[in-house]
Amino acid sequence: MTYFPHLLLLVIVGSLTACGQEAAPEAPVRPVRSVVVTGGESGESATYTAEIRSRFETDLSFQVPGKVVRRDVDLGTTVKPGQVLAQLEQTDTQLGVDAARGAVPAAQSDLDRSRSEEARFRDLLERGLTTRAQYQAQQTAVRSAEAKLAQATAELRLAQQKLGYTTLRSSQDGVVTRVLIEVGSVVAAGQRAISVARPSTLEAVFDVPDARIGELQSNSAVVIAPVQGEKTVWAGRVREISPAADPVTRTYQVRTTIVDPPPSLRLGMTVSVTLPRVGGAPNVALPSAAIFQKDAKPAVWVVTKEDTVELRAVTVERYDSGRVFIAEGLRTGERVVTAGVHRLAPGQKVKLAPQTSNGKPQ
Repeated sequence: MTYFPHLLLLVIVGSLTACGQEAAPEAPVRPVRSVVVTGGESGESATYTAEIRSRFETDLSFQVPGKVVRRDVDLGTTVKPGQVLAQLEQTDTQLGVDAARGAVPAAQSDLDRSRSEEARFRDLLERGLTTRAQYQAQQTAVRSAEAKLAQATAELRLAQQKLGYTTLRSSQDGVVTRVLIEVGSVVAAGQRAISVARPSTLEAVFDVPDARIGELQSNSAVVIAPVQGEKTVWAGRVREISPAADPVTRTYQVRTTIVDPPPSLRLGMTVSVTLPRVGGAPNVALPSAAIFQKDAKPAVWVVTKEDTVELRAVTVERYDSGRVFIAEGLRTGERVVTAGVHRLAPGQKVKLAPQTSNGKPQ
């Protein structure tokens, strides 16, 4: 029959068309671990990690430029008032002192000669052998010589002071906490060289995020405890709250005075400071692995009702050991991915692992 070849051709073309319209394979579903945001963790207090510092810490520097030829202290050295810490080369400064010292006798000699001439002209004026104008000229010469002697004496005193500035001395009892110069280095006038802290007045210093700074007040009571070792605690009070946030960390520095600090406290030790929580919105605690950095800002992956993920920017209140506290960006009932956050993409399909709520099995 003549129509059979045409029928066979239509069957072949239909088969090829069906193959060309075959659907692309779907992206694999990625299993993830997650937690459900509940009411948050408000608590009645907040604990921060602090460093023990001295209330009085002085940055010492040379008042004249020069080359360091000697350094008598190292980090941790105990110093007394007037103790020599470092020394600059004194050759050029000593030459200035010698030159100024030599100018003083010359100026004194000119003054003595001018006074002698003034006395002689006074006697001549009294005998009528000279004019009053000549005598007044001699008086002017005396005053000029007196001024030159005073200038030479002041220059000698200034040169001696500069010579003294080449020696850096401690201004108080304390401990060396920073050493920023080495023998052989050339320093500028006013460049910070050595820091000395007074260990008798210790403070706990820590940073507070802007979300919590409104809860602090000066003279608020705090509890200070060691991070390791002894289990005792010490009372403290907020002494100073920074009026402006740090431009990099966006946190405020808080300094707390320690009431009756124990002898075991040392500069640089790490302690915990617990502050009473006054009001404030509850925050959400998540594992640290839940944080994803987008454009250097914290974010989390939120699971939608369609079992896909979307990236959500959040505001971090503080970091703790293994946990991060979210102040803004999440709502109660939302599910957040806590593991594998760096392998996800917006809109990706996910499969939930066994359900948890804020890290606790449901």
